[in-house]
Amino acid sequence: MRLLIATLLTTATLFSADLAFSSGSVEAHTSIMGDSNINPASSKIVSHLTMDKGDVTTLKGSVDVSLIDLKSDNEDRDEHMHETINVDKYNKTTYTITSVVKNTKGSYNINGKLNLHGITKNVNLLGEVSESDDKVSIKAKTTFKMSDFGIEPPSMLFLTVKDELDMTIDTTYTIK
Repeated sequence: MRLLIATLLTTATLFSADLAFSSGSVEAHTSIMGDSNINPASSKIVSHLTMDKGDVTTLKGSVDVSLIDLKSDNEDRDEHMHETINVDKYNKTTYTITSVVKNTKGSYNINGKLNLHGITKNVNLLGEVSESDDKVSIKAKTTFKMSDFGIEPPSMLFLTVKDELDMTIDTTYTIK
């Protein structure tokens, strides 16, 4: 019996692979009173992911995104955003995948926990997860409130940034 269990455990690890970030970005989207789009993105991503080859539903682990590297098309706005999210103290955000489930529409629910600004909350993504050759691609979206993570939406004069933040992930990982 011990031999059978040892064989099963050894065989299972032969199919598991580490995934290394190779390209893509994480983008946050919000607006000021619906008139101005704010779309900072970061490509400074470090992955700590594993997956059984051929089965994207076994995807597990975490992904770190550098917040100081969040950049939009406006350098002044980026500086204000970095102050608002206090990048000196909270320089990264981490998303930890707890499960990946194919839904009835053929896309995937990527369930996990987001640690942002020192607060961890359940945040689930909806999108595509695919594997081909030696690559895994994740294209997913979610929406959450900044205030849920202790971040007060910034305001200047009479303009206030919407509390709601749309996050888009478009990343590719190499199977090691």
